[in-house]
Amino acid sequence: MSIKSRGNLLRGVLFGLVLILQTATTEGRIFQDEEHNHPGEDLFKKVWKPNQTDKSNSEDGLGPMFNGISCVACHNQGGIGGSGDNIANVQILTVLPRQDSRRNFRLDQIALEMLFKQAVKLHPDFEFQNSVILHRSSVQNEAYGRWLKDIFEFKSVTKATGFESNRKLVEERGRLLFETPIHRVKKGSAKDRYTIQISRRNTPSLFGVGIIDMISDQDILALESAQKKTDGPVKGVASISADGEIGKFGWRGEQSSVAKFTAQACAIELGLSNVDHPQARLPFSKSRYSIQKSHDISKSQIKELVEFVNSLDPKPIRRSKTHSELQLLQKGQEQFHTIGCANCHVQTVGIAKNVFSDFLLHDMGPELADASHSIRKKTHSPAHSPVYGRSKAEFEIQNPQRWQTPPLWGAALSAPYMHDGRADSFHDAILVHGGEAVSSVDKYQRLTPFDRKLVLEFLQSLGDDSTGGNEELPPETHGWGTPPPRSRQGRLVRKQP
Repeated sequence: MSIKSRGNLLRGVLFGLVLILQTATTEGRIFQDEEHNHPGEDLFKKVWKPNQTDKSNSEDGLGPMFNGISCVACHNQGGIGGSGDNIANVQILTVLPRQDSRRNFRLDQIALEMLFKQAVKLHPDFEFQNSVILHRSSVQNEAYGRWLKDIFEFKSVTKATGFESNRKLVEERGRLLFETPIHRVKKGSAKDRYTIQISRRNTPSLFGVGIIDMISDQDILALESAQKKTDGPVKGVASISADGEIGKFGWRGEQSSVAKFTAQACAIELGLSNVDHPQARLPFSKSRYSIQKSHDISKSQIKELVEFVNSLDPKPIRRSKTHSELQLLQKGQEQFHTIGCANCHVQTVGIAKNVFSDFLLHDMGPELADASHSIRKKTHSPAHSPVYGRSKAEFEIQNPQRWQTPPLWGAALSAPYMHDGRADSFHDAILVHGGEAVSSVDKYQRLTPFDRKLVLEFLQSLGDDSTGGNEELPPETHGWGTPPPRSRQGRLVRKQP
């Protein structure tokens, strides 16, 4: 796998490191509605603050490491629970082994053991995996800023806010337009040099996840089996999560249920420890996880959040106003099938109608490769080690080109597209497909301009924004600065070609 822009130092890793923690609205809510249909909705909108105290818990509240101050600050496009624009992307820090003379990454036992031995000096969470979340903010921002400067040689650090991104960076709708891998860190000798990559994850939409959660494993495995029997290039593989179950949530199907997805998001994105997941620790901390007497969010609160998220219905397909419009959308869907998009974006899976996904992992080619979380270290105790009396490490390596097919229901309201938000439109998203989708991209490009437009119009129908749109987020409650332009329905203003 090739690495771009080797000359760049890690400028702009955290383009929005600091979330402005100003006073939230009454009762810590972003929106003040007269009616609340579900207690979990209040928690989803709640603005969390550091060192909060609660009648039932003695928690430390927000942080110590966090990417947002509420769930809705990131999940808001097309309505509460929607996707997020690139400005809310999560930053991932990944380390890779040294390269050989042919510029291939060394994946032998010695190289991998050396990688983890060295990388743990960079960040303590590199102990068992080659990627960590590089959080946007910390409750100890001054110390976090010093750590960033010391480790990555950042040039701009202020006492009040920690890291301040380079203002000269080219940005578009909050997205940095270049990769920022580096090959050198400040600490250590020449032997400590290894490849560091910064990648991003776009916030997924939560609409319809309750229905997806009820899709049976058999339905997904049936699609996997059917694709294996075909002669075409599409050969999806079911994702097996850490708990051994089929994963349906996350860009690579890392989580098998909404409950586990929610618990992890609370702990990692907001720093809210819970019974199912510890909060992210300070990178300069000696302990593996932040130590606290009780959890920041209770088991019952997590349950309420899960129930609310599960209640978010998928956005319906836009209704055609005229018979001629209906015919054009039908023709667009026919072209969608003809060029092969429906091989992965299956319209109905089990009980999920109009979901347009197969929930399988597909090889999307080297241009979409991302080595984050691709190497995991497993250590046997001496008693169970193949070499008795010695601890033996085993490494699990995942294909960095594989991504799970995202559902397309409501996709018209969830731009930008792809795992890192690199595509602003459906047209752009189609063109960056590679690997198993190369033939479909070729067929799409061979369509007449009119037929391509039909495909795009069909995709634009997958999400009716007339049913309610994005509620305006006051800047003081999310810290993102100026949000991208939106229509009255909350839809991002993005033009298809």
